[in-house]
Amino acid sequence: MRLISLAAAATAVTLAGCVDVDMTTTITGADSATLTGFMEVETEILNMMGGAESFCDAEEGGTLEMTDTVARCNMLVEGSFAEVFEGEPGEPVPTATDLGDGTVRIEFPLGEMTAETGEMREDPQAAAMMRPMLEGHSFTMRVAGAEIISTNGTLSDDGRSAYFTFPLVDVLSEDFSVPDVFEAVVRY
Repeated sequence: MRLISLAAAATAVTLAGCVDVDMTTTITGADSATLTGFMEVETEILNMMGGAESFCDAEEGGTLEMTDTVARCNMLVEGSFAEVFEGEPGEPVPTATDLGDGTVRIEFPLGEMTAETGEMREDPQAAAMMRPMLEGHSFTMRVAGAEIISTNGTLSDDGRSAYFTFPLVDVLSEDFSVPDVFEAVVRY
C-alpha cells in the first residue's frame, strides 16, 4: 500500500469526509527513504470503510490506534524508493530520481491524487452535505532530508523539509487547484 496507496485511500476517505493526512518522506540515500506519518479518521467512518484492515495494514507499516471516536494509522516504512512508493497498477506513483550529486528529485503527482474531487464540486447537494464533514481536516505531504535544494512547495525555516498542505474543505471551492506535481530536490 505504501505512500501513494495511502494517499489514494485518503482521497477516497476524503470523499467520505472526516480524515486528516500528514505524511513525511525522508530521503536517506540515492535509493532509500523513510515514510512516516499518519492518517486519522472518525471511527464511524472507519466502520463504513470496512474496518481497520482496509484502513491500516500492519504488513504495510501501519500501526492502528483507536479511541471511541478516532482511528489513527501511524505509518513507518523504510526501504528503497520502489518499496516505499509501491502502489497498485493504475495508481499515481511518485518518482524519485538520483541526480548523481548527493541529491534526489522527488515528484508527487498531486493532480492525479486529487482528480476525483471535481465530481464532488459539480454536485451542489453533495458539496453541501460534505462541507461540515471536511471542515477542520487537512491533507499534508512533506519531503525531508539533509537540505532542500529547490521546491515548488513551502520550505521549512530550517531548510530541511518542504511541504504541500491544504484544508480539505478547499476541495469544495470552485477555484480549488493543486499543482500537477509537488516536487523537491533533496540533499541526503
